[in-house]
Amino acid sequence: MVAANVRAARARLKLRQIDLADDMGWAASTVSSVEAGTRRITLADAAALCGALKIDLRQLLAGVDQETLNNLGIDRRA
Repeated sequence: MVAANVRAARARLKLRQIDLADDMGWAASTVSSVEAGTRRITLADAAALCGALKIDLRQLLAGVDQETLNNLGIDRRA
């Protein structure tokens, strides 16, 4: 779900993967891996992605199952 949310947020901003990578200080291949769901992201990565994509953490995690959110200590209603 996070991969799809990153891809959608980037598309809304009309950014190419290389543009997001430059904003993040990442390689384009890293953005590609995140969007493909083959790269795990850290909390620091998530925060940086939220900033670069101008979204909040709830938007980044939209669609993630409630059990996973509970395990992370995140209240979807907050």
